[in-house]
Amino acid sequence: MRMNITSDPLVLRENSGWLRYALWAAAVGMSFLAFGAFNAPIRDVEKIIESGLGVLLLAFSGFMLPIRRIVVDPLRRVVTITSKRFRRETTDAMRFEEIKKVLVLTTFENVENLQGTEVLRERWYIAFALEKRSVPVTRNLYLTKVQALRDAKRIQQLLDVELSDSVEESIAHLSQSGRKIEAVALASRTLGTSTIQAKDFVDRNADPGS
Repeated sequence: MRMNITSDPLVLRENSGWLRYALWAAAVGMSFLAFGAFNAPIRDVEKIIESGLGVLLLAFSGFMLPIRRIVVDPLRRVVTITSKRFRRETTDAMRFEEIKKVLVLTTFENVENLQGTEVLRERWYIAFALEKRSVPVTRNLYLTKVQALRDAKRIQQLLDVELSDSVEESIAHLSQSGRKIEAVALASRTLGTSTIQAKDFVDRNADPGS
């Protein structure tokens, strides 16, 4: 076992408080557009509806925006994950000894291609494998595996545990999280098998701790 050479905490942040206020400011600006369209000599109903929906969407996004802070403290040997929503905060603290692996997991996200069609794109996130459960560390999805591995290695070096990015563990985690369709899609795409064969593979590898 090698010794950690630093006692400085590693801090990762997802989103920031200012982003919530930016969304609300945009909602206010959109409300002025809606008010102006409503009071115009010739009312553009379509523009009024679009602006009103924009106000609702931006305001709601500001309320629901998750702000996440991950602190890996080698001095206290504790990882603290704090998630904040508007007037609501949750904290999950784990001792270093509880964490068996750092996982880089593959998932999918629906994105629109140049033809305007929605397609599944691979995305990545970081999780911890504990004795009987896995805990998502990052919620925002990484666009490339290189980016996810970069942050995962920074965490892994402080924890001094194994780092895994295996497809099998991604499939198991997706399946255990109730996202079996994504697990089957990942198995089929990665292994080059049919959907039926991929489903059988998922069923055989549904234990994230294995």
